Amino acid sequence: MLTILESARMIGSVIGQYVNEEEDNRRISKPVLKALREAGFHRLFLPESLGGLEADPVTTATLVEEVSRHNTAAGWSMMVANVSTWWCSRLPENGIEEIYKNGPDTLIAGAFHPPMMATPVKGGYRINGKSPLTSNVHEAHWIFVTALVMEQDQVKMNNGIPEVVGVFMKPDHCQILDTWFTLGMKASDSNDIAAADVFVPAHLSFPLVPEFQPNSYYKGPLYKFSAMGAGVACLIAPITLAIARNAIQELKLLAEKKTSLGSVVPLRERGAIQRKLGMAEALVQSSHAYLHHTIAACWNKTQTGEKLSLEEKAGLLLATTHTNQSCLQAVDLMYSAAGSSAIYTRNKLAHYFSDAQVIRQHGFANDSRYETAAQVYFGLQPDLPVLVF
Repeated sequence: MLTILESARMIGSVIGQYVNEEEDNRRISKPVLKALREAGFHRLFLPESLGGLEADPVTTATLVEEVSRHNTAAGWSMMVANVSTWWCSRLPENGIEEIYKNGPDTLIAGAFHPPMMATPVKGGYRINGKSPLTSNVHEAHWIFVTALVMEQDQVKMNNGIPEVVGVFMKPDHCQILDTWFTLGMKASDSNDIAAADVFVPAHLSFPLVPEFQPNSYYKGPLYKFSAMGAGVACLIAPITLAIARNAIQELKLLAEKKTSLGSVVPLRERGAIQRKLGMAEALVQSSHAYLHHTIAACWNKTQTGEKLSLEEKAGLLLATTHTNQSCLQAVDLMYSAAGSSAIYTRNKLAHYFSDAQVIRQHGFANDSRYETAAQVYFGLQPDLPVLVF
């Protein structure tokens, strides 16, 4: 029987052939989605009780990286689907049963920030607003967003903190706005969505608060793991690791045959290029080790039934941020080492460079998150509220 990692490698070799097609389109290919669905890679974080794999965070990080090595859009699709599935642990049982009534392959698109507005009405909320970066949106069966609870046209506050809910809406109740024209990550289908007075019943919503009791379907330790770990560390950072590793491989292939202007030796024999390759390898290998060590340490503690401290959650955020930013540096080194060859879109390095520029800006892994982690280490209130989850 194939291991789950061997399955990822087999699927990767299949979905990799659609990369060129996706570089020119803004939606992931149907055959790629089919391969991910059949492998169960959209339900890594779905409980076994609902037909999911309930994979641990370390395994998930490894799988996302492996798939992303072959097709970055596929890795991103896995990330969005599994983050949204993980948040379902906070819904009541009848909400879960409605979302997954057609089986475990239900695909949920998600957008976390900025929140929409939720006006309480009898039996639920009326949702209004717009959310960008709703990846997988055209293929989704449900859309997950956050929303500020409103009270007399003002944001409702609890102890000085805005009240926020997570809500699930049907795509045909929303408007998909054609906004995804970007430098990279084009096939992730991360368009905006708009909701105009969409009714969401109470059982398809949950309060976004740190302390909660998982529903009866979500009883495993995975659903007590940190939001930073489940939503960011083992899903976003591995994609950047894959991009950086691919960039290094592409530069090595190019360096065997290219001779730069003013030189009589191949790139690989030039000290300046060797230095850049060595630096890139150090950045990728060290950030990979740091990320996996941090995820594993936090996961091991969670499995014992202990809660992670705020500093440990900050550590997950820091490892993610450092991995994302280190891999960006590695890609930039490889891009510059390739010289003018890298500026052509026919060169894979151009696409790795473009994808890395998009992921570097992610709100949970951009360079400002170094500050967020440091705020915790200084004993200050972090500027990223979801860090406490």
